[in-house]
Amino acid sequence: MSTKVSDPNKKGGAGFLWAIVAVVVIAIVVIGYIIFSGQGAKTEHLADREYEEVAFTADYHDGMVTLAAEDVADDAAEVHLYEDFSCPHCATLAENTDADMKNAIEDGQLVVNVHPLNFLDRGNTDGHSTQAVAAILAVAETGDPALYWNYRSVLMEEQEDIYNKWSNDDFANAAEELGAPGDVVDSIRNGEYHDQAIEVAQGNAQQLEEQTGSVSSPRVLQNGQDVEVADINQWVDAVVGQ
Repeated sequence: MSTKVSDPNKKGGAGFLWAIVAVVVIAIVVIGYIIFSGQGAKTEHLADREYEEVAFTADYHDGMVTLAAEDVADDAAEVHLYEDFSCPHCATLAENTDADMKNAIEDGQLVVNVHPLNFLDRGNTDGHSTQAVAAILAVAETGDPALYWNYRSVLMEEQEDIYNKWSNDDFANAAEELGAPGDVVDSIRNGEYHDQAIEVAQGNAQQLEEQTGSVSSPRVLQNGQDVEVADINQWVDAVVGQ
């Protein structure tokens, strides 16, 4: 009569295998949570940012966003502002002149057509400038001037910290923190305006080159020519004071 001897390690081996699987699953969940939390941490401070109200409209058309008061003076100056969200000089200009520009627009003395560029991506259509243009176009199409103004301000003011560091998720999260509608947030996250951003930015660059012979930023044009000022930071006073 023979006696069957079972492997004493068989049951323990299966248990050990399931323990490894459990550890791996937990690790994946933890890593996923850390990544998700890290993404949100990049923009969550924007919820505490002072939201600036505006008294003008923001009309997105023909590759530009026109900022104008409801009641524009007959002798109001009109300019075209060309800017690239990767350009530190554009960020500096925005910091130094946006308040004066906003006041002049709200007073009906100034109309500003903002043209986004992406030439600093140097042909990389997945670069920071292009991503930022795609995001700002999604926001601009809402027709909400305060949302556009505040979102543009974030992209300029935080440029040094976010340049080449933000993904579509970060641009989307920033819009969400500023109160953008869910469909707008989703369109940014999904990159739905990417191709349009390339077309708009390149079209603006071509227009700028045709008018002035070169592409650079920031540029403020009036009647097809650069505003003549010794210091571009004085452009608002120069054109409104005419």
